[in-house]
Amino acid sequence: MNNQFKYKDNGLSEEHIKQICRFSDRPYVKGEYQRMQGYIQFKIWHKRQMDKRDALIKLNCKKLII
Repeated sequence: MNNQFKYKDNGLSEEHIKQICRFSDRPYVKGEYQRMQGYIQFKIWHKRQMDKRDALIKLNCKKLII
């Protein structure tokens, strides 16, 4: 399993992020968008890691029963 999380920047400039916030009627806070994207990416990565671990455990339990 890959145990290293790596944040992948989506390449949006600060000006682009400001426009996204403006059109979605949300206040712009510098760095908030990147922080939330990093958190979301981490949660998705972590869920996948946990699913892989659970699948291996389940597979090993089935082998022990048989």
